[in-house]
Amino acid sequence: MDKLFNSPWFVKIISFFLAIMLFIMVNVDNLNNQPSILPTFDHGNLSLGELELTVLYDEERYDIVEQTETVQVDLEGPRGVLTVFRFARPSYEVFVDLTEAGEGSHTVDVEHRGFPGDLAVTVEPRMARVQLEERQTVSVPVTVEMINEEEIEPGFSPGTPVVSPVNIEVTAGRSKVEQVASAVVYVDMTGAEGEIEQDLEVQLLNAAGEPLDFDREPQTVNVRIPVESPSVELPVRVTRAGELPDGLSIESVEIEPNTVTVYGPQDVLDELSVIEGEDLSVDLSAIEDTETITLDVPVPEGAESVSPAQIEVTLHIEEEDELEMAEVPIDIVGIADNMEVVFTDGSPSVVALSVFGASKHLQNLEVGDIDIYVDVNGLSEGVHEVPLEFEGPSFLRFKADASTTELRLTAQSNDERR
Repeated sequence: MDKLFNSPWFVKIISFFLAIMLFIMVNVDNLNNQPSILPTFDHGNLSLGELELTVLYDEERYDIVEQTETVQVDLEGPRGVLTVFRFARPSYEVFVDLTEAGEGSHTVDVEHRGFPGDLAVTVEPRMARVQLEERQTVSVPVTVEMINEEEIEPGFSPGTPVVSPVNIEVTAGRSKVEQVASAVVYVDMTGAEGEIEQDLEVQLLNAAGEPLDFDREPQTVNVRIPVESPSVELPVRVTRAGELPDGLSIESVEIEPNTVTVYGPQDVLDELSVIEGEDLSVDLSAIEDTETITLDVPVPEGAESVSPAQIEVTLHIEEEDELEMAEVPIDIVGIADNMEVVFTDGSPSVVALSVFGASKHLQNLEVGDIDIYVDVNGLSEGVHEVPLEFEGPSFLRFKADASTTELRLTAQSNDERR
């Protein structure tokens, strides 16, 4: 074996074949126009199978709506050329030329290029049918479809989607454009608890909801969906506990803000009318001068949250003044239809009243602004000592020269009532 490798003839033969192969590889692109250097008496066949048919046409003006998709291509020629073709795989193409054709149905010869000149090319079918339609551009509104909407975080609900741009332009042949029923983007709402903003690809659908792959501009749009909990704006009721130190009075109270927004399920919100609770109480016994107090706003039972979570209550305090009123009448309320009520002999039906408060609240105060009354609702027939009750403008304190009065309740028959 070593002698064979060392033989000059062996080296020459190998060099010869290498030179031939190098020559073929370098000049394979010129085989179309040059006679084969391989022997022509040894012929063979090579089937390329179904090849995609290329259509050359004015793509700016027309769209293909129907065509012969593939053709069968077979090659015949020298085996050496076929062998080189099989391994070198030069660029080749089967096509029909409709660059000068207009709208309509066309049946034309199938052409080919890129095959070596020594090979016979057989194409089946030899003619292909292509239908061209003039391209049209239509504007289609984009709709948003929210999926997994039931997976939004509890207590939240989506608002109206905002799409930018609102419309896209779809370009295709006339019959294709007519198939477009909608342009849709899909937004996954799983776990949403705040605004969603995404750039999403637009999908074209026909009337059956099947996707269409036509040219569209733009291919993506921006989608924003507000996701909020249902809410209601309610007033805040601040209560007072205890009494101010002697000699002081409330001139005014400021609540900032005096309304808050409550978030939660709609059925819970429908039952609410005001925000109140123990946390919204001010202890007056600890107030000695004008002061601002921060209070936490309670979240109503069943609601999700409130905003803001705190309010500020400012109590403006000043020294107390006194206004005296003589002979303020005592009213009787809550009288049943079958009862007659009168003051007993010696019991007061009017009282002298001292009113304490800030000077601005006392300046124009009149007897008619104050109600002093006794409530006999639910009392039986007989004599009863009943406490006096007072109603008047806010931030005032009342002190009468009597705290109770005595009443006689007498049941009446139907005839007496007549």
